[in-house]
Amino acid sequence: MMTQQYAFGTANQRYKKKLFVDTGFEFIEVNARLIEPYSPPSPQPSLREIKIINAPSHIHHSGFSSYQCSLTLLFPDKESYNDYLSYAGWTHKFYDEKGSIFLGSAESITPQVLEAGRRYSVTVDLILIKKDSIERESRFQFQDIEGHWAQKNIEEMADLGLITVITRDGKPVIYFRPNDFVTRAEFIAFLNRTRRLVERMIRE
Repeated sequence: MMTQQYAFGTANQRYKKKLFVDTGFEFIEVNARLIEPYSPPSPQPSLREIKIINAPSHIHHSGFSSYQCSLTLLFPDKESYNDYLSYAGWTHKFYDEKGSIFLGSAESITPQVLEAGRRYSVTVDLILIKKDSIERESRFQFQDIEGHWAQKNIEEMADLGLITVITRDGKPVIYFRPNDFVTRAEFIAFLNRTRRLVERMIRE
């Protein structure tokens, strides 16, 4: 059985559990230790129509089947705790102990102050969808930027939707043309996509 973190792993292997949160530009790992009680992702067929509709819209097309999971996070300080809460309403990504990858959103968050405010505990109930593909660094890849000095930046902009990856007739864009000049129309389109991204970040 192929896991999603590692293409050649098995279901019998045990991996470190990790939780990530979307900042709008990338997923960053939550600076907290996962402690007991912990409820691993379990299938919830009846939740798909009822609760997953509350999750970010792009998650609906990222996998199959709905899962529910409960995590207890122990934050070492107030700064780490505040950093998480500022992005807690965004998409979560969870690596479970079997190597599977899940995407979803928080259904409920229950914080608790420990040790007179020196540490914080947060119980997070997640509604998740299991990814049906192997984790990759970038969803979009252009054929003419391999080894280019700006390859990582170009792929990040494509993932954020700032760069066109599909033509008007639905065909994929496979050439970025890194050595060509940008047209005025392309530049205006890029600015408009950037503005919409910033507006979405502020709104969410």
